[in-house]
Amino acid sequence: MFNNDAGGRDTFLPHGGGMEFMAPPESGTHGQSFASEPPLLEELEINFSHIWAKTKAVLNPFRDIDPNLMDDTDLAGPILFCFLLGVLLLLVGKVHFGYIFGLGAVGCMGMWSVLNLMSDRGVDMYKVISVLGYCLLPMVFLAGLCVFIPIRSTLGFTSAFLFVSWCTYSASVIFVKVLQMVEQRILVAYPVAMLYACFALLTLF
Repeated sequence: MFNNDAGGRDTFLPHGGGMEFMAPPESGTHGQSFASEPPLLEELEINFSHIWAKTKAVLNPFRDIDPNLMDDTDLAGPILFCFLLGVLLLLVGKVHFGYIFGLGAVGCMGMWSVLNLMSDRGVDMYKVISVLGYCLLPMVFLAGLCVFIPIRSTLGFTSAFLFVSWCTYSASVIFVKVLQMVEQRILVAYPVAMLYACFALLTLF
């Protein structure tokens, strides 16, 4: 038996145990369910305003750092900067993607151990990765410089020293501010400088 629904569509209603053809649901219910879903970037915890705020903190480390800057420990920026560093080195014939991510992983684990030994407050691994990854941005600039000038020169070595100092100062300022370790700033800066010096060596050689 066929029966007309409100939209003029036929619905087959069997008398016995046969097949049953039902009208499809209204499209409005699907629209409401999709409208209630959060945006994809929000589900992935990617916030461009937070990424830009952290990038500005690295670009200008002399400005006041918000102690709550690293509460949102996104990893989108660090992954992007590591990838850009690898791409720029690839342009000069250096395939260092494995070295970049491997050195970054070992350096983050080592820095996480050092900071937890030195700080009473403690810090989680995600914050360490986020800070060290964002502060890798000056090293990306150094890799970009390699594309245009011969990096194994006095200018190249001088630039490498300046960019390592920039990375070290930015990361140490953020760590000291977030973990309230003002009196231990030099002790924090030393292992950070060693890590970024290794990235500079990858870039130079």
